[in-house]
Amino acid sequence: MGQWDDKFEKAASKWDSWNMQEYAQEERVLTDIIEDKARKNPNHVIFQFRDDPITLGEFNDSINKVANGFLALGIKKGDKVAIMLPNCPEFLYTWFGLNRIGAVEVPINSALKGDGLTYQITHSDCVALVADTQFLENLNNVAERLTTLRHTIFLDTQGSADGLPKLPGCEEIGFADFSDRPSTRPDVQVHFNDTASILFTSGTTGVSKGVQMSHHYWYEIWSESVKYSRYTEDDILYTGLPFFHGNAQGITIGPAILADAKAVIVERFSASRLWEDCRRWECTEANYIGGIIPILLKQDEREEDGDNPIRLMVGAAAPQDEWHEFQRRFNTKILEVYGMTECYCCLASPYDEPRAGSCGKAITGWDVQIVDDDNNECEPGELGEFIARSQREYVGTSGYYNNSEASDDLIQDGWMHTGDLGRMDEDGYFFFVDRKKQAIRRRGENISSFEVESVISAHDDVLESCVVGVPSELGEEEVKAVIVLKEGRSLSEEDIIHWCEPRLAYFAIPRYIAIRSELPKTPSERVEKFKIKKEGITADCWDREEAGIVLKR
Repeated sequence: MGQWDDKFEKAASKWDSWNMQEYAQEERVLTDIIEDKARKNPNHVIFQFRDDPITLGEFNDSINKVANGFLALGIKKGDKVAIMLPNCPEFLYTWFGLNRIGAVEVPINSALKGDGLTYQITHSDCVALVADTQFLENLNNVAERLTTLRHTIFLDTQGSADGLPKLPGCEEIGFADFSDRPSTRPDVQVHFNDTASILFTSGTTGVSKGVQMSHHYWYEIWSESVKYSRYTEDDILYTGLPFFHGNAQGITIGPAILADAKAVIVERFSASRLWEDCRRWECTEANYIGGIIPILLKQDEREEDGDNPIRLMVGAAAPQDEWHEFQRRFNTKILEVYGMTECYCCLASPYDEPRAGSCGKAITGWDVQIVDDDNNECEPGELGEFIARSQREYVGTSGYYNNSEASDDLIQDGWMHTGDLGRMDEDGYFFFVDRKKQAIRRRGENISSFEVESVISAHDDVLESCVVGVPSELGEEEVKAVIVLKEGRSLSEEDIIHWCEPRLAYFAIPRYIAIRSELPKTPSERVEKFKIKKEGITADCWDREEAGIVLKR
């Protein structure tokens, strides 16, 4: 373990003598905080994109240029703008450029296609779209249905576009045009409780819901992340997780800004490059989602595995049985958190007293309980639903955009009902058990079984289908579909995959398919999904990966 044996001691000593600058409630406007930090330390490198360092001064100037560019297009306070970009500086300039003029970022999962893509852009009333040309095919396929859009701003990170693409009915410009705008701050007043973002859920029991997030809520997420992770100005945070997910925005981008630290951003997670990257940039923290832990452990063991600067891996759903082995092999600490975009993160492992498999205890400012179906608090060890309540005003989501009914279901008597099942032990540690909702978690992506079933069942030869998650050798789950065909019809498993490819994100396409004569049902004709889930991977399951089918991403 060599030179890194003292990394924990050094970090502890720094934390004991360091204090994060706090901002008063009325000052908790994200771009005001960035401007304040840029004024005080303009040459500090806040982000590192491979070989492209960005200082606070450059960051603030670019935000202002993009903000002024949006104003010139007629984008105003309260307008929603969709962002469909890879991990790149322009994503951050767009997000905060919008926030600087009181507009709202709506990050779109770049793998979305068809109805899912259309719905998120139009349901959120987006008047403009900032997108990379690499996603043009998916956008063109639904272009006529993107009726709310007035402007498209295209970026070409691949260097492959021949002129600017054009979506019907939209005024189009190139993102590079923003660079000619002034870097002076626009004269727009933004309030700490204005909406900064709308992040869409995965659509666990139906269509996705747009979670409204204020500037103040983001500030609290970032601030608490700094505290439970004990970040200081000496830390260098690392992520390859996509910007359109709350993980990167809440656990990497914002905490780096608040802690006067630095964030190293790569285009995507790579098990073969993570440790090399972290050694190159001397990163002290890296994000994970559940599947990342077993994937890293499956890499060939090397003598230098423990010689790395990472003192902390922060994330959710680390497999309990691999927890200690991972920490031993890589000489690092796992810090498990729990939450969802609506109450993010309300639980975190105590830094000095973590418990393997536990997502910790309620963080400052949150109450968390496990309750039964009648909303009575469960006894320790008893299975129930996680519910969470903020102790502070303006923390947590104000509800779902354009969906008052779902908002009312979410927040009942001040408590957010997560739909997740878990237990609390005698010492107050919480343990996640399963999703009460019908979501599937595959390699960091939440997948709506409802959406996958809808696509499969739309095929003319399919009578009905049921989609569940089954255990994956990499942790988390794989997608399994059980399909009943219409009488007299025939359909191969390959045909089903080809049907799904243009209609679903690659990660949602089933790996396992079983074609059967019927589905198990209750007397009221509801599919008994739990039976199909419980049976796991059965002998009649066709395996897409064994068949050698490679999906286009």
